[in-house]
Amino acid sequence: MIFLIDYCAFPWWLAWLLPFLLGLLLGWLLWGRFKGLLRKCEDDLAACRKTGSQLEEDLAECRRSYSTLENENSTLRGKIREMEVALKEADDATDLDRSSSLSVDADTPDVDSSSNVSVDVDMPDVDLSSNIAASGASGAVKVGSDNMYAALKEDNLQVVEGIGPKMESVLKDNGLHSWSDLASKSGGELKAILSAEKYGRKYQIIDPGTWSEQASLARDGKWDQLITMQKALDTGRATGGGETDSKVEKLLIKLGVLRKFQKNDLKVVEGIGPKIEQIMHDGGITTWAQMAATSVERLQQILDSAGDRFRLADPGTWPKQAGLADAGQWKELDEYQDFLQGGKE
Repeated sequence: MIFLIDYCAFPWWLAWLLPFLLGLLLGWLLWGRFKGLLRKCEDDLAACRKTGSQLEEDLAECRRSYSTLENENSTLRGKIREMEVALKEADDATDLDRSSSLSVDADTPDVDSSSNVSVDVDMPDVDLSSNIAASGASGAVKVGSDNMYAALKEDNLQVVEGIGPKMESVLKDNGLHSWSDLASKSGGELKAILSAEKYGRKYQIIDPGTWSEQASLARDGKWDQLITMQKALDTGRATGGGETDSKVEKLLIKLGVLRKFQKNDLKVVEGIGPKIEQIMHDGGITTWAQMAATSVERLQQILDSAGDRFRLADPGTWPKQAGLADAGQWKELDEYQDFLQGGKE
């Protein structure tokens, strides 16, 4: 049996149904694929945002660490500057090892001095360092521990005001090798040594009248009395004028066991360098007494107003340190600062 199909009677829309269904299937497949890609991109974007947030937090932490290190660096620079100033003052204030650099003739006597002086042929041994330091001594304070005098050995005759390196050599050539030896001699006996014919006239005008007493105080460890005595001397003789830096103090500064500050120098406070000192001055705090009477909160406000780099400085111990300095309690201040770490308890 033969079946005949009349294509003319076949519905026209059936011819388009198959392509439509195929296109719909293809579109569904493509949409599924792009939807997966879109989801992956959104996940990647979220991960990037999370990473960016973490990096911002890390950057903020780095900035805080940088600010802390910058402040510590500023403090260390202040301490370095403080040590440089102290070293310069020590070099200017003491004559130790300086007289050897003077240009002298064969008959020129021993001169204990750090000043620029003109030395005549017949000038005797003179300790001029007291005069040099006297001009800057007003208002000066010195800080050191109780055992600092251990740095001075008994054979160092230069602790006596009026004795320099060459004069020490002369005395030791005559059997005076220690403070005890020197203390055992009277002023007349010492004068006889200096007037010996082999030394000519150059030492004859020296007055060693106080040398035995000074040596006796050094031998007995009566350093406070010796320093008080030397402050009233000039080249070993009574001046009748104002106080000078003592020879003992200048030697200790030279040896680095004694620190010297001008009165109301805020850098005596551990944690304060030149920049922070200037900030304090700008904030109206220029003396130890003012800082001792200022609250920690006010000090912090002054630091905060100077910018971020100083906000992490901790002024918590500054009033106490300044109070000890203002009261002249240097031993207590020295012990307290040994206890501190970067100015903090």
